[in-house]
Amino acid sequence: MNILIANVRNLESAELKVLAGELAKKHSVTVCSLEGSSRQKGNAFSYSGFPTKFKQISNYTINGTRIPAYKFQGTPADMISIMLGNIMRHRKPQIVICGISNGISLGTDVFCSSNIGMAMQAVFSNVPCIAVGVPMQMGGHKESDLLPAAQFIAKNIDKFAKAKLPTDTFLNITIPLVKSYDDFQGVGISSMDNLTKMTRYLEKEDCKGNKYYWAQLVERESSHKTEVAPTAGMSYFKKNYIIMAPLTYNSTDFARLEQIQKEILK
Repeated sequence: MNILIANVRNLESAELKVLAGELAKKHSVTVCSLEGSSRQKGNAFSYSGFPTKFKQISNYTINGTRIPAYKFQGTPADMISIMLGNIMRHRKPQIVICGISNGISLGTDVFCSSNIGMAMQAVFSNVPCIAVGVPMQMGGHKESDLLPAAQFIAKNIDKFAKAKLPTDTFLNITIPLVKSYDDFQGVGISSMDNLTKMTRYLEKEDCKGNKYYWAQLVERESSHKTEVAPTAGMSYFKKNYIIMAPLTYNSTDFARLEQIQKEILK
């Protein structure tokens, strides 16, 4: 299978190398990554006045296997769009894997997530896609910590690629960090959780008395009250369940169309 792995960190990050190493054992893998800060950019593009630069790395190897690799200067959406629309247009991948992301998106944070933004761009191009994330670790993870997550993706990649999802839909897969593959308790199919806001802005003052605001991550809490696995995303994730949620870029509230027509267009 021809697979594209996209990561917002860098080509030497453990999150990218562990996943690519597992998949390259049986599949043809291409990888791409970004240089510089790229977190929380969602679907942002670099338009006029900001060209997107890239470089192909000719000697990139993982576990002794040479893998086609590209690094970009731009946004996550730039990178996916160029990879699928230009660089790989004559050899489109059977599936795109966005991640492994150093951080998870289980709720309203999907709207700003760079990893989710890349996945949306892939399905815009009609290519099956999964977004994969693990709990954040400042500075990144050790490769040994990520191996069970990479093994789960590798064991199920054929199912993900062949899943008959609508063309506007992709899977958001959130994987807990465990010591070994056998420590996973199962897989839950979940709706996205209604989490509290991810960022709090603290008001500060510089040495000249000018005020500024410093973004700070805060602990997120689930609003789900049930303890049933298919709907309790965060609560079961904390019990070492892998959580999968189908996401779509179509944000239309179809359930309210008739209501709006009656109340506003009457």
